[in-house]
Amino acid sequence: MINIDKQDIGNLLLLDYLASLHSAQEKLRLFERKYQTSLDEFSAALKASDQENFEAWDDGMEWKAYRRVSEDLSQKIEEIKHGHFET
Repeated sequence: MINIDKQDIGNLLLLDYLASLHSAQEKLRLFERKYQTSLDEFSAALKASDQENFEAWDDGMEWKAYRRVSEDLSQKIEEIKHGHFET
């Protein structure tokens, strides 16, 4: 029988979440470089625009999703660091 303690599982989860967070943050940086602005400013400009720009709308939705993923992963990482997770 193999015994794995909670700390080992926490370390594996932490590594997985950190890798996923890095990937999500890289996507966020790509959008910031593409549009040379923050998501909040981009969203405001998109709403104020009279022109339909489907690529920008799609990018905006994807950008928001990556920000949400990044926030969720950051929260999970903090929980693991404090030992708050279930095995």
